[in-house]
Amino acid sequence: MIDLFQESAEAVGTVVKRFVSTADAVSYVKGLAGDASPSASYLPPEIAGAFAGTVFAAPAELADTRLCISFAQAGIARTGSLLLELANPEQRSATALPLIHAVFLRGSSIVSDLYALGEILTRGLTSAKTAYLSITTGPSRTADIERVLTIGVHGPKELHVLVLEGE
Repeated sequence: MIDLFQESAEAVGTVVKRFVSTADAVSYVKGLAGDASPSASYLPPEIAGAFAGTVFAAPAELADTRLCISFAQAGIARTGSLLLELANPEQRSATALPLIHAVFLRGSSIVSDLYALGEILTRGLTSAKTAYLSITTGPSRTADIERVLTIGVHGPKELHVLVLEGE
């Protein structure tokens, strides 16, 4: 399933990296960030803890960040898409404004197709808290201006998916 996800995601311009440990994936992300402070949407405790000592951008600084780090609830193998839960408006901004979006994805959460997400979508949309689910496929792209494909107009120019296989 991971191989199909990687093939589908790379076909739409996503960079897919596979890791056996969270520490290796975090090291890769820190390389993407360079000296700049990244922004972040929700990260599970085990991933957030691996970023100990990292100074994240404040909400007022989101428009100036180079990199956002987030976590996908699931991946869709046939399309190379990611399911993100972004109920908090600041988290939505954090994923849309930077040039680069790096997303952690557990290999075990990759499903075959959109239909296989039914239970996850139902659970997310019927919970007591406000839901905002986003399915993202590849970096931002549009061809609505003179039919010329442009990358990064409405969101990040680069999408990096960090598949955690050994977790």
